[in-house]
Amino acid sequence: MRTAVYREDLVHKLYESCLSAEHAPFEVLGRELLSGLEAVAVSIWSEHPRVPGALSRMVYEQNLKQGDLPQEDYAAARRVQAEEELIRATVTLKGRRRLSFCALPLRGRKAQFYLVFWALEPFTDEEAHTLSELAERLCTLLDLVLSSDLFQVQRVSHELQAAQFLQRQLMPRIESLQEVSSLAYRALPVHELGGDYLDVLRFPNGTLGLTVADAMGSGVPAAFVMLMARTIFRLITNVTTTPSTVLHELNNHFISEIADVNTFVTQFYAVFDPASRRLDYANAGHNPPVLFKRETGQTAFLPGKGVALGGLGDSEYAQRSVQLDQGDILVIYTDGLKEARDGQNSSFGLAGISKALLRYKEYSAEGICDGLIHSVLRHCSVQADDLSFLVLKV
Repeated sequence: MRTAVYREDLVHKLYESCLSAEHAPFEVLGRELLSGLEAVAVSIWSEHPRVPGALSRMVYEQNLKQGDLPQEDYAAARRVQAEEELIRATVTLKGRRRLSFCALPLRGRKAQFYLVFWALEPFTDEEAHTLSELAERLCTLLDLVLSSDLFQVQRVSHELQAAQFLQRQLMPRIESLQEVSSLAYRALPVHELGGDYLDVLRFPNGTLGLTVADAMGSGVPAAFVMLMARTIFRLITNVTTTPSTVLHELNNHFISEIADVNTFVTQFYAVFDPASRRLDYANAGHNPPVLFKRETGQTAFLPGKGVALGGLGDSEYAQRSVQLDQGDILVIYTDGLKEARDGQNSSFGLAGISKALLRYKEYSAEGICDGLIHSVLRHCSVQADDLSFLVLKV
């Protein structure tokens, strides 16, 4: 480092760049320090909040190709941590390259920090004094970032994006099923993660498993409950596909897993045979699906409603059957569709679903899904709940 004059404009630039960074503010801070101080490398360490004595590197940037410098940097941080005072020293790296460092301890309000600056030449007294002044301002900046939760918010945002991606990956792939049925679905969570779950399973005998479920609540807690319910459901359907048995077993397993958690899941599960067009189903406290009959031009609702999953151990679920005909349309949905409300607090309701089906009955399952979304979003100005549904057009 050859810059021995403390520059206020550098501090302003550090604050502006770091606090305005949309992603990774500490990475931005490292790059600006390296450039502004004309240093060879710079690092900022902090003591790990959960492991006393352990160091976590918050910032590290270097502008030369020297593979063993990160190890020497760690050793310098450890040394200043132990001695708790400014240290100036010179080390010899591989290839007999010599570099000098100046390391300083700083006690912030949020953590204990250790700063290490590297240069080609030894640090003078004036340069060490300059770095001490700068370090105090950096400590304030680090406290500010941690206090404003900027770093924490970005970390959580990235983790939510990853979880959101994984949740989307769990959604069914139905493109290969179009030759035996017209199927489509929509899933619009109200938050980053949703508590609704829908699935389409293809069994070896050619039948299809259709299910839609809704966990109590929304957001991250509901998403975790739903992930657990989905996992158990998939395991059970590997053994049996009978709707009444699947829901019975699912309920018992679910209760054993969440005995201490005050939650429940509603779920509709059906097995559809494309060859005979027969639908066998059972209902665990879920909304009754809407069925449009092509022959009569009317809508009806599939009867039957058992206890929600997690409500009562060893519950039995009645199994029913319905014969579908060509042109019939079945909509299996969650509360978010039926209970969407307008400015006058009027719900979209079963009447809204039926009206949309009559309007878009000539469309494919995909077109009907788009029509339902268009209708419900015109009805409500603000989405208040996860909104999911599955459409089967025979």
